[in-house]
Amino acid sequence: MKKLLLLLIPTIFYAKSFQDLIKEIDNNLLIKAKSQEVLAKSEILKSNKSKNYPNIDAQFSTTYLKDRPSIYFHMPTSSTPTKLQVGERKNFIGEIDISYPLFTGFAIENIIDKSRFDLEKSKLQMQDTKRKLYLKVASLYGQLYSLNHALIANKDAYKAIQNAWKKANGFYKAELLAQSELANIKAKKYELKAKLEELKSQKEQILNTLSYITDQKISTIYTKSLPNIRVGKKDSLLKEAVSNREDIKALKKSLKMDESDIIIAKSKNYPTISLIGAIKTEGNTLKLNGDGYTNPNKSYIATSVKWNLFDKSSTSHKIEAAKAKLFSKQLYIKDYQNIVKTKLLNEFLKLKKLKLQKEAKKAQLKAQNEYFQLIKGRFINHLSSSDELSRAIAKKAEAKAKLEKIKAEIFIQKCKILLQSSLKEFKKGVKIR
Repeated sequence: MKKLLLLLIPTIFYAKSFQDLIKEIDNNLLIKAKSQEVLAKSEILKSNKSKNYPNIDAQFSTTYLKDRPSIYFHMPTSSTPTKLQVGERKNFIGEIDISYPLFTGFAIENIIDKSRFDLEKSKLQMQDTKRKLYLKVASLYGQLYSLNHALIANKDAYKAIQNAWKKANGFYKAELLAQSELANIKAKKYELKAKLEELKSQKEQILNTLSYITDQKISTIYTKSLPNIRVGKKDSLLKEAVSNREDIKALKKSLKMDESDIIIAKSKNYPTISLIGAIKTEGNTLKLNGDGYTNPNKSYIATSVKWNLFDKSSTSHKIEAAKAKLFSKQLYIKDYQNIVKTKLLNEFLKLKKLKLQKEAKKAQLKAQNEYFQLIKGRFINHLSSSDELSRAIAKKAEAKAKLEKIKAEIFIQKCKILLQSSLKEFKKGVKIR
């Protein structure tokens, strides 16, 4: 008993539930990559916001002229011009420039808005990646549940066939059963053993895939029972899907970016007004206190106005291109929403079909169980062949596995419906915080 408990303790404490697997998606490398992309977009937004503030640059330059700066005066009384020095060969300039955009035709504001929409789009795309990974995990979890119960059913069948073989062997030794009948049961036993190995291999493959998705070793999953999934009303989920699903919201953000592109293109039709100035001093030494010829302080403040008067319709073509791009995106989103709606309606129909199949599988299992009991009793009383018993055992195991498989498919289908609505609906239906 103690050994059994020791064997069970790791399973009890380390078996991950479906909710645990969903939470582990945060460790997925794609999600981490998307997170870094969001961080990059956040930094770009901060960079673009800085364009609304003054730009200050400091610079220092030095020059050494080949000739001394001079001017020549031509006097009426002399044929030889008079040369006067007006500077030194060496010249040092220290300057702090300040520029501030007073008006850019709303370009800067919309560049900032576009960056903000791009950041929000990246966040939504990360959530949409999670949504797709959740669906993958739900599918794998459902398959694992089905496989585990198929293993249980086939182990029971293997145990039953072993017991049948023991009885058949006793009959054979008592010369009450032909050797071919005994060999038939033995062949079925090996067939079930091969089936068990195949199911174990499939289970291991699913665990490996889950390990890859969660970026950690997954060795044990709790699949004794399926989580209770609550699916809301169809109309409500359809409305949620076409309005608030993460990929659709991301597309709507890209639509906002296209709208910003139109305004940015239109900004070229407005003048650009900037305030510029500088604290500037010059000199023939590093003290920058002049060269004895001109004033050292050359600081200034000015206003710059720039207005494009002619660009051969380049701006108007850019505006029209941006408008066409926006209209194209609007049509694409509308079509995408229709596809989402159609797929979700079809998923509801599939769920309805699976629920009806579940009732049929229940009835089949009941019938196969009763048939097995009948054949088992008849075999003991030599009224049935070993072949009939082997088939009855296999059919019962198959019926059990098929019922659990349908349950798993219903679970996966419910998850699919919720995830095709939105992450919010999925978390609400699965009760994940």
